[in-house]
Amino acid sequence: MKLEKQQQRDLMVIFALGIGFRLALLLLFSVPYGNDAAGRLYFRDTIWTWHWLPVTQFLVYGGFALTHSIFVVRLLFALIGSLAAVAFTFYLQKFATRRAAVIGGVLFTLNAQLVFLSLMPYQEVVLLGLLFGFLSFFMKDEEPANGFLFGSLLYGLACLTRYEAWFVLPALFIARVWQGKPKLLRVFLTSVIGFGWGPALWLFSNWMQWGDATAFLFHRSDQQFYAWAPHAELLRIIDYLGMMSYWLLRFGSPLILFALPGMIVGWRNRKILLPQIWPVLLLFGMVLLFLIFVAGKEFAGANRFASIPLAIMLIFTALGADYVLARVESRWRDAQQMATIKKWGAALLLLALLVYGALPVAKANALPEFRTPHEVAQFLQQNLRSGERAIVIGESIDGAVPMPYQRIYGQLKFAKQDLLCAALLEPRELADPWRYLRAQNVRYVIVFGGSWQKQENDFKLLNFITASEGVLRPVFARDPAVIYEVPRSSSLKVFEQ
Repeated sequence: MKLEKQQQRDLMVIFALGIGFRLALLLLFSVPYGNDAAGRLYFRDTIWTWHWLPVTQFLVYGGFALTHSIFVVRLLFALIGSLAAVAFTFYLQKFATRRAAVIGGVLFTLNAQLVFLSLMPYQEVVLLGLLFGFLSFFMKDEEPANGFLFGSLLYGLACLTRYEAWFVLPALFIARVWQGKPKLLRVFLTSVIGFGWGPALWLFSNWMQWGDATAFLFHRSDQQFYAWAPHAELLRIIDYLGMMSYWLLRFGSPLILFALPGMIVGWRNRKILLPQIWPVLLLFGMVLLFLIFVAGKEFAGANRFASIPLAIMLIFTALGADYVLARVESRWRDAQQMATIKKWGAALLLLALLVYGALPVAKANALPEFRTPHEVAQFLQQNLRSGERAIVIGESIDGAVPMPYQRIYGQLKFAKQDLLCAALLEPRELADPWRYLRAQNVRYVIVFGGSWQKQENDFKLLNFITASEGVLRPVFARDPAVIYEVPRSSSLKVFEQ
């Protein structure tokens, strides 16, 4: 598949813009954020974690194992986010004008939500990069054998990144078999392998790891499929459609409105465009149907689930912006004046997109729920000596590992046994808190405040801290956390008396 030099340069510019912007954000806003992303850093020593597909976790596992640096892991995902924008632009180059492809690439690589998700170990941008890379080969296959081989590799990895990639598998399979009727048996067998190897590997891995090929569906304590809550509630449907529309406008910026003329362009040129974009249209519809009618409220309510519909809407936004710009150019009499307006307009728009794209990251860095664990982790990394430990008291929801504990440990370089968590201990271990702290050589007790519901172990340690006022001294205080230092052996008699 040959690319013209102009197209190659466009792809290089999109990549440079994306990685430069992301690197700047990583340096300016160093606080890790998110919930699922923090969990992935917490479980960085394993690839197999519940229903989580393995590609994203493998990147976390491998990146940290090689470097022991959370910054490098985040940089790895920033690199993937930039390559995802390249794949998106490459896909657009197959059917859109050069300008539309560049517009789409810029909108994708600087998109507020996609930038936010690509600076932490989230799956969504990894999926989009693999999916658009696959479609670039699948939808215009000039070299059938090599093109499909590489495309099917990308699609299999997409299926091992997020389950949404599975939604379009039957349609892709049928379409390829139908197109290959003259060589039906060969195309059928290669399609089974090419489209099925990713899901098959995941089912086999579940069987090897947990003894059941479908174990990933039933990791909840009640053994129910974690994302299964079908309904036909009209008010809930309307509410979700409104929420999704808000997310698309909020993260797509007002520029997303160019998708409206883009859809008109798509309809007028459907004979040319539909053979190229039908997989993403199908994915768009199936994702919305799943989120609106099938997924539970707590599952579908996170705004990152808008990333797939948003990326697909950016295709039409690029087509629409290019169309409107072409219409304006055709009616503008002074070509030189038009060129000047476009140059300054592009510069101002690029600046606006950079600012808009940085805002979610900047806001997340300022939130105490993310910034305080980061500062606690820095404090421990600098002050906790070899052989010493710390223990965290934080909110545990439904028996899960407390998020403050996950966030702190996910940013530390030392072993998990050096950072204890009250919620994860057996109650009998804290029957005598003072004896336990001494036996475990605990130097710091980290307490996250708030009105959350305390458990038995939390109360034991909190009561102990209250009773030992004057012995355990606070050495760090940031809303909502306080770190207390446990006295050394020379000070023990003070408390024991």
